[in-house]
Amino acid sequence: MRKVLILLVFCIIYFLVSCKSTILRIAGLREPKIENKMSILTFLEELGEDTNNVYTLDSALFQQLRKESFKPGMTKGFRPIQIRIYGKNEDPVVQWASCEGYLSDLKIFDSMPPKVINGLDTSITLGDDLDRYFTLDGKHANIMFSNSYDYYILVYFAKYFPKLSKESFSQVNRYIKIHPEKRFKVFKINVDVQEFWNADLQIDSQIQAGGEN
Repeated sequence: MRKVLILLVFCIIYFLVSCKSTILRIAGLREPKIENKMSILTFLEELGEDTNNVYTLDSALFQQLRKESFKPGMTKGFRPIQIRIYGKNEDPVVQWASCEGYLSDLKIFDSMPPKVINGLDTSITLGDDLDRYFTLDGKHANIMFSNSYDYYILVYFAKYFPKLSKESFSQVNRYIKIHPEKRFKVFKINVDVQEFWNADLQIDSQIQAGGEN
């Protein structure tokens, strides 16, 4: 079995020290574990979420994301709790990571369309984004979509951040409920280390964390 060094703990430490927001004080961080399809679906059920349209990363995409900037001007590093919103034309409308602050404080979902903060990465479209993900069984997802929806929302969630994950879903669900005039499609993207990666969950002793955003 091929062993891969997964730097998930690197990302968590980076995330904790590089983000200024006090949201992290009550993030409810848990010890990361290797997850599988059953544990992820059970977690969603515990949050009161349906288990439709649930996808994940593979190890290569995980490594890629931790080497990229979330938005222009931000330091490189993977932000595990995110919301990405695209419009009918597949262009990005909103990108949020929890290190930017509380969704409620930022008032992202207090308007229609949702509020943009700190800019957008306009280099990726909805189709490009969705083409990157995998099923919980480890197969390329080949996610199909049509332009019959007004907004497409991707919620990144993790079992090791249960409180932040729950709050993300709560904000999105509330927004959908108060805007019945619009059609929404939600994709749930789990970012835990997956059993199908055939990976060791290890801490890199050479971790160097820093940055401000």
